[in-house]
Amino acid sequence: MAEEYLLGMNDVSLTEEVTQLKAQVAALEELLEVYERETLEKSKQLENALQELQYSDDALRVLQSILASMGSGVVVVDESGQLVFINPAATEFLGIQSGHRQLHDWTHAQAFYRPGESTPLAIDDFPLVRAMYGESVDTTELYVHLPEQAEGIWLSVTARSLRDDEGNLHGAVAVFHNITHIKHTEAALRQSELQSRKQATQLEQALNELRQTQAQLVQTEKMSSLGQLVAGVAHEINNPINFIYGNINPAQQYITDLLDLIQLYQQVYPNPAPIIQAEITRIDLEFVKQDLPQLMRSLQMGANRIRQIVLSLRNFSRLDESAMKAVNIHEGIDNTLLILQNRLKAKSNCPEIRLVKQYGDLPLVECYAGQLNQVFMNILSNAIDALEEAWQQQGTTRWQESDTHRQTAEVGSQQTIDNWKTAVQSDFKPTIWIQTECTPSDRALVRIRNNGPSIPPNVLARLFDPFFTTKPVGKGTGLGLYISYQIITETHAGVLKCISQPNQGVEFWIEIPIRSPFHESSSNTINPDWSTQQQSGNN
Repeated sequence: MAEEYLLGMNDVSLTEEVTQLKAQVAALEELLEVYERETLEKSKQLENALQELQYSDDALRVLQSILASMGSGVVVVDESGQLVFINPAATEFLGIQSGHRQLHDWTHAQAFYRPGESTPLAIDDFPLVRAMYGESVDTTELYVHLPEQAEGIWLSVTARSLRDDEGNLHGAVAVFHNITHIKHTEAALRQSELQSRKQATQLEQALNELRQTQAQLVQTEKMSSLGQLVAGVAHEINNPINFIYGNINPAQQYITDLLDLIQLYQQVYPNPAPIIQAEITRIDLEFVKQDLPQLMRSLQMGANRIRQIVLSLRNFSRLDESAMKAVNIHEGIDNTLLILQNRLKAKSNCPEIRLVKQYGDLPLVECYAGQLNQVFMNILSNAIDALEEAWQQQGTTRWQESDTHRQTAEVGSQQTIDNWKTAVQSDFKPTIWIQTECTPSDRALVRIRNNGPSIPPNVLARLFDPFFTTKPVGKGTGLGLYISYQIITETHAGVLKCISQPNQGVEFWIEIPIRSPFHESSSNTINPDWSTQQQSGNN
């Protein structure tokens, strides 16, 4: 029984063990199935990863190929400045050698310069270094001088920081564009622009010189024609006046003899025949005897005056003199005033212009007298114009400023108005002062001043410029004072200046050497044709 019981127990244990084993096998099979599924899934993932890696490797090769073929240089460094990537263009631009692994290795091997600077760029200012510290650098221009090359290159650099997803710095990348050809083109354009401006300036100067020359030629032709006309007229007048002047004295003697003979007849025949007495009464013989000598004296004075005018015209123009001579400047001034005498007289629009002459003790001065007279003519004519204008403005201005007198005059007649205008003008006396003196430096100084309106500073600065005039169109050419300036400064090595203070009128200073420095070489140095280049009063 016990054996049967034991055998029964053994059978139960064996059955349980088998059952357990089956359960374990089933569990193992289940685990194996899960493992196989996981292994299959991992294999697929690994296969996909391998495939993606293959794609990434292909893309990397494509990217490397693109970067290698780029004309722009690309440099990548890590956070320590270690070179991570550099393409061939960057190697060429920057001169990076195989042993240059750190940023400072190749930045110290060559010099980098900013535009317009001669001091090499500091390492901390290098765009790639700035980008390593988190700064963005856009299109910074640098000049790179490579030791192995005779001429450096210009680069435009753009640099950016490299960050991970959390924003931490992991390096920097920089792109270098070669802009040397652009710089050369810009330099060529600047040179071309500079050359164009220079040519434009030269052309403008040539045009101005041409205008001046043309105007001077026109004036020269005008004055030459006028000079020939005046010379011809003076000659035609001079010949008969010399004939008249030369016969006045004999005529006076003949008349004296005839009057004496008549007187003698009257003494011998106090009672003439009736027909003779009738003729004596008709011609009023006694009046003729008294008036005829006075008439002859008047004729002689008139002839003298005409001779003086002809002589003054010849002395003023000096058309027959082409060489420098020692002359009396006072005579030149007086001859000029004689020509302008009619303009100094009282007119409907201006009273008589007073003339105050204060001549000093001047020796003879070496000069071109005709040219100098032309300068006097220009300045004096301008002074007369200014005084006439000032007289008219004085009356108009004061007439408008006086309300009481104006209203009183307005209710009266036109004669009242005219009388009032004359009254407000009466305290202004147009005057020209002419003063001469010899300076301690042996220079002749002529000062011509008038009490007309002052000249504004902006006009005064351009007073001697060619073609500058403040006169109405048709009245001034703007050449009178310009040519006068040339005559004094260039032809006579002198000084011509204008002084004008507010409410103080205008004064011209003419200063020339008494002994001309051009005297010995006047034929080579001085242009004597200035005297025929300008008519009076053109400014």
